[in-house]
Amino acid sequence: MLSVKIADVGKNYIFKWPGGQKETYHYFVEYTTKAEDGRHVARLGFCERRVYGKDRIRIVIWIDEHPHAEFLGADDFKSSGEVLSEIKIPGQIGERICRYPRESVPERYAMFSLVGLPRRVKYKGVHKAWAVVANIADHRTLIALAGLKRLERRK
Repeated sequence: MLSVKIADVGKNYIFKWPGGQKETYHYFVEYTTKAEDGRHVARLGFCERRVYGKDRIRIVIWIDEHPHAEFLGADDFKSSGEVLSEIKIPGQIGERICRYPRESVPERYAMFSLVGLPRRVKYKGVHKAWAVVANIADHRTLIALAGLKRLERRK
């Protein structure tokens, strides 16, 4: 996404996932964006969900009503404000995680700060994946990752 302009903010955005599950995002921020392929609407929804042993901040980014990126709070979120999104790459069937530390991260992720998810989330069963790390207030980075994932899925 090349340019981003705030369009709306609100509370209690409800999204119905394909399986029928509804999830309420206590706050949302909506942006109008302009990219090489035209104008789009990006919405960031914020809630909490229990994952990896504790309630963590969760952010979902939709572009044109389709979810394209998800972030969760790092273990030290309360002091760092940092959220993480697993890097997923095309696999034989759908997407799979980019394995930390064994695999190289695809070059298209070079613009992001990266970390091994197990270095920032300590819990039995945490995925051994590379992750994008961003501050919760850095909406441009959150939207940029969603935009990248949107383009990957269109190929």
